[in-house]
Amino acid sequence: MTALPIPARELFINGCWVAPLRGKYLDVVCPATEAAIGRIPAGTREDIEAAVAAAVAAHKKGSWAKTTGTQRAVVLRAIAQRVRDNKTALANYETQDMGKPIDEAEWDMDDVAGCFDYYADLAEKLDARQYSAIDVGMEEFSVKVRREPLGVVGLITPWNYPLLMATWKVAPALAAGNCCVLKPSELASVTCLELARLAAEAGLPAGVLNVVTGLGADAGAALSSHPALAKVAFTGSTATGQRVA
Repeated sequence: MTALPIPARELFINGCWVAPLRGKYLDVVCPATEAAIGRIPAGTREDIEAAVAAAVAAHKKGSWAKTTGTQRAVVLRAIAQRVRDNKTALANYETQDMGKPIDEAEWDMDDVAGCFDYYADLAEKLDARQYSAIDVGMEEFSVKVRREPLGVVGLITPWNYPLLMATWKVAPALAAGNCCVLKPSELASVTCLELARLAAEAGLPAGVLNVVTGLGADAGAALSSHPALAKVAFTGSTATGQRVA
């Protein structure tokens, strides 16, 4: 495998690349050589605040939350296609960033694309279930279910399947119409930042997916405890999970 240069990225907030407010960065260290091969922003509480504010504004605007499942499915499938188009580079970055064999990293990218397609299908099926009737046993009552997005969700993901585990959280959240703030592991964030780029290229509105990299104590804790979140999805250590809970 010929190592590709690691892209230079900032935080992705409200559809834009923005530098961390405290101006600090973390080295991307290749496990195979222990050499620094790039850097990622070291986001902190202030950056999380900006990302959550962008997601809240996007949710209130309704540019994603008020779309139909069919409309969301179009964007999710476009993301899947861009993952396939960029499979070689994404797998290369993943292997350099966290050390898994290149063959496995390529398989992961196939799974990432398949996951977005899977939830695109489910998003379409949500339309048929909207306003479905419920029999409450009394003819004088007419009861129907209206399914709505939760709002803004915080997503915290681990290092061992960086893009795939992020996708397991991002794809269903987007399919349901939610806006997201993703905080990947500081040990493997490169491909999650690339996901932000691909999603924007696929037509995802600004503020719907925000990515803040950084240490768990500085960025992850601020995200998991933020009062504006409707839900937190977390995968990581038992000790950290206890603190999140």
